[in-house]
Amino acid sequence: MRIEAIGGGFAREVSELPLWKTVGETDAEAIRDTFRMSGVLVFRRQSLSEGELLDFGKMIGKPDLYAETSWLSTFPEVILLSNLRHQNGDMLGGLANKALTWHTDQSYYAKPVTGCFLYGVELPSEGGTTSWASLYKAHETMPPELAKAVDGAIGTFSFAARVGTAAPEKEDNHDRAKRLAETPDVKHPLVNVEPGTGRKALYIDPNTVTGIDGMPQDEADDLLERLFAHATRPEHVYNHEWGPGDLVLWDNATVLHKRESFPETSNRLVKRMIINLDPSRHIIPPVAA
Repeated sequence: MRIEAIGGGFAREVSELPLWKTVGETDAEAIRDTFRMSGVLVFRRQSLSEGELLDFGKMIGKPDLYAETSWLSTFPEVILLSNLRHQNGDMLGGLANKALTWHTDQSYYAKPVTGCFLYGVELPSEGGTTSWASLYKAHETMPPELAKAVDGAIGTFSFAARVGTAAPEKEDNHDRAKRLAETPDVKHPLVNVEPGTGRKALYIDPNTVTGIDGMPQDEADDLLERLFAHATRPEHVYNHEWGPGDLVLWDNATVLHKRESFPETSNRLVKRMIINLDPSRHIIPPVAA
């Protein structure tokens, strides 16, 4: 097994490790340690059944169930993201071919499930690039005035605000009414500390953070805009051009991600899993009073 930096930045690629075989504990621990430090791991040209995907998820943490039951695949822990359709015309999975702007998954939950991976089965020949921005790097390189402004700040994270900018429900295959009822607004610190190492990571989510406690709205909007612009500077970003069999694992507490659109005439089928990470090794954004 080899682990090396890719894209000139924070992400790491793990190579010469077939995940369809049993991964020894020494290699598994090296993967978990690297994931903890980097926030994004890439495994290319894997050939994995859903059972093997589930085994990989269990090696990283505890796989969990996703809220959108209409996106589920054969295993309840695996969901489908696709623009394909069933024979009866119903959507297969979710998100189709639209672009997804910068965000982090589940920030609007009181206890977010922060681990996640995507596994590429069928990919378009153009478009569909996924990008990740390191919130560790963002905090490490933050100008002093920004660091002072955000230190101790508490943000309001709103699912209602996020879906307010989304496409109509019939186009994105979300059970929006159910999700809104289950996800009232929640407050999280805008800076979190990793257990054990003490590293700090920014925690922001454009279109989801609607305000900052004790700060006038115009000042909060300005600060959030400056934080977002800093976090997504090119030197903080890894861009992944997908190939069949690619698996990308990331930590939603320490990275943002986005996806480019791709042509409607192209097919895309990606399998996804969310994973509860070990709270003694990873940031789990706490609820703020």
